[in-house]
Amino acid sequence: MMFEVASVPAFLAWQTGEPRDDGLMIYAPEDLPERNRTYEVAQYLPGHLMIGDDSGGRGILVDGNGALWICGLGALFVDCREPLSPHLAQWVGQGCTLPAWDDESDE
Repeated sequence: MMFEVASVPAFLAWQTGEPRDDGLMIYAPEDLPERNRTYEVAQYLPGHLMIGDDSGGRGILVDGNGALWICGLGALFVDCREPLSPHLAQWVGQGCTLPAWDDESDE
């Protein structure tokens, strides 16, 4: 059973398909099928839907329960996901924020 992102009406306002200043891009509804086919999400992460990306090589995914995950697009595996939020509605309520990432290449 796939979680319906449309069940969170406030999410629709974020689905612009345009990147924000912080790099987050929530895909427009019409782009969801193509992005998920391109990255073969159903094959590598069954029961997940990629709803956007961070413009830095990580996809934003929602699972069948509505939980949010972030995962490198080159390693779409359950063991490689990192939790982003317990539920899409909570994430939207917090302004769809991305975690601060430490850039180890600057050390």
